Amino acid sequence: MLRDFLENTSLKLSYGVPKIYRDHPTAISIRNEGKKILEGYLPDHLTDYKVEGSAGRGQWADIPWVAIYNLSITDRASQGYYPVYLIPNTSNKIIFGLAQSFQEAEKEFGKHSNINLDKQSEIMRMKIPEFSESFSSSIPEIEINGRLNYRNGHVYHIEYDSTNLPTEELLIRDLHKMLDAYETLFFRGGRDSDNFSITEQKDEEVSIQETYRKKVHSLIERPSSSQIKKIKKKLGFICQGCEFDFQKVYGELGKDYIEAHHLIPISELKKGESRKITEQDFAVLCANCHRMIHRLEDSSDLIKLKSLIKK
Repeated sequence: MLRDFLENTSLKLSYGVPKIYRDHPTAISIRNEGKKILEGYLPDHLTDYKVEGSAGRGQWADIPWVAIYNLSITDRASQGYYPVYLIPNTSNKIIFGLAQSFQEAEKEFGKHSNINLDKQSEIMRMKIPEFSESFSSSIPEIEINGRLNYRNGHVYHIEYDSTNLPTEELLIRDLHKMLDAYETLFFRGGRDSDNFSITEQKDEEVSIQETYRKKVHSLIERPSSSQIKKIKKKLGFICQGCEFDFQKVYGELGKDYIEAHHLIPISELKKGESRKITEQDFAVLCANCHRMIHRLEDSSDLIKLKSLIKK
């Protein structure tokens, strides 16, 4: 079960990675057994989830891992955010965290990736503060030997000692709690989600090409955090519902923070249909107003939302 898998894997790696990688039983176990065990513990309603284990590609990874993906967010470790068990070699430490992809941040922010990952994780914690009692908000203490930095960008995490692991029941409780945090974060806007293409016209009008296409479970392509920032910059960072100003309340932490809301739901797109939209098709809202407008019969009715607030 999960406890045995984590304990045995960490023990076998505690003296360092084996010299042989290809067809090594521990590498195979991480890819197959870890995947199978976690799939068995996923709640029934999480049907669009995928589990992946990796000990490296062609050679041992510095930190083998097993990750869980919400396919509406990502289907790989190189992008998005996801719960992941990190099992460092030459250590008895196991880190279970809600992490962000370092490769993606490095590609977008270069040498400033660590700072931006941690800033983004702080903003993500602001959306799901109720989980701070169950998990740590600090940066995990992991010794990094390779190029990939698994330390920065954790939203929440918990650290285990593989020589003194909790019971199976407690490990499963932590797993389900982390999955709950993952789902809640996604529901509350995540990182403004991923993937649609954006272009800027000569007149500096910001426009987005939205396309509904079949990808994994017929997902809708969404904007990356860097792309949606262009829309937010055009609209400003004060809530158009209640006029809440994050920077005024939170100082530097809240600077340039707001959530973008589609006034025309992208769920209305049919397969194969595309449309080009501009910042006029969005509103910028605080998390509370964003959730409330989605509860209206017409989620594009910003006037109705404002009238409810005035009452």
